[in-house]
Amino acid sequence: MSLMLKVSIAAAVLLTVSGCATQNDWEAVGGSKGDAVVRLSYELRALDSHTPDESDGIRLAKQRCGYWGFSGAKPFDVETKSCADEQCRSYIITKEYQCVD
Repeated sequence: MSLMLKVSIAAAVLLTVSGCATQNDWEAVGGSKGDAVVRLSYELRALDSHTPDESDGIRLAKQRCGYWGFSGAKPFDVETKSCADEQCRSYIITKEYQCVD
């Protein structure tokens, strides 16, 4: 096998594998200033074992609450899980945080 063919195959494999990798970090997806609630989500694929750190979620929620004049955020105990596609190959995990002073 020629060197060029080996390099091409290695590049194709690398691109394929990296294309499947997702960055599933907390993202702000909504909330209500009047209710002092911030809503964060992340996507969890069926074969993905990485879940974002809860402390990162609290840090992002605290930052978002800070935009509204609050000094902190506390997570609610419940999170929701909904299918992200028709076959439920991935899920959207959503958690709400109460903004606090």
